[in-house]
Amino acid sequence: MTNYDDLPLFPLHVVLFPDMPLPLHIFEPRYREMVMRCREENSPFGITLIGSGEETGEEAVAHRIGTTARITQFEELPDGRMYILVMGETRFQITRTHHDKPYLSAEVQPFGDEIRDAKQLKETAASVSQLFKTYLQKLLAMTGQSLSGLQLPQEPENLAYAIASVLQVPLPEKQNLLEMTVTEDRLARELQILEVEIEAQTSLQDFLGSGSEGVSFAFPVDVQELGKLSSHN
Repeated sequence: MTNYDDLPLFPLHVVLFPDMPLPLHIFEPRYREMVMRCREENSPFGITLIGSGEETGEEAVAHRIGTTARITQFEELPDGRMYILVMGETRFQITRTHHDKPYLSAEVQPFGDEIRDAKQLKETAASVSQLFKTYLQKLLAMTGQSLSGLQLPQEPENLAYAIASVLQVPLPEKQNLLEMTVTEDRLARELQILEVEIEAQTSLQDFLGSGSEGVSFAFPVDVQELGKLSSHN
C-alpha cells in the first residue's frame, strides 16, 4: 500500500525510472529510520533528483517529480548500515512537503503516461529499440566487450523507461525524460539523443582507428544489469 498523503522522500543524485532497479547503500540514521518504516509498513518511498544541495548533511532541495521505490532486497550490517535493492514503480508530483520527521516526506500525486497514436507508437518503439542496440554495441566495442542475446522490453512505455535509465546523458536530461507525460514524446527524444550519441561514437572510433595510442576507456554501464532488461518484457 502506498500512502500518497505522506510519502517518505529520499533525494539523490540519480533519476529512477518505473520498472527499473537501483541498488542503494543506506548509512545516515534518518534514512535508516525511513527504510525500517517502509519495511514495517510494506510501503515504498520516493526517490527524487536533487536540484540543489547534497545527499548527506543538510536537507537537499528536490525536484518535484520523482518515482516511488519499493524495497525488493534488504541486508542489514552489524553497524546498522543497510544495502538494499529497490524497484521503481510509479511517477509522482510533489504537491506539499512535510518537515515533521528526521527525513523529508510529502503529499504527492501519482501520474502515468498518455498514448496518442498506438500505431505510430509501435513504429517509433521499433526504430528506437534497434538504434539503442547499435548504441550499446558501439559503447561496448570501445572496451573490447560484447553483449549477446539482449531482449529489450516489448511494451513501448517500459522500453522508453529502460532506455532512459541506461543512456549516458546528464542528469537534467534524464529528469526531462522522466517528466514527459506522452510515451511517443519520450521515445522521439530518445531517438534524437541516440542519433547524436552514435554519431559521436563513430567519430571517436574513427579517431582511435587513425592510430591513436595510450587512450583507454571505462564502460560506464553495468553489462550484467543490461541482461536484466529482458525481465521487464
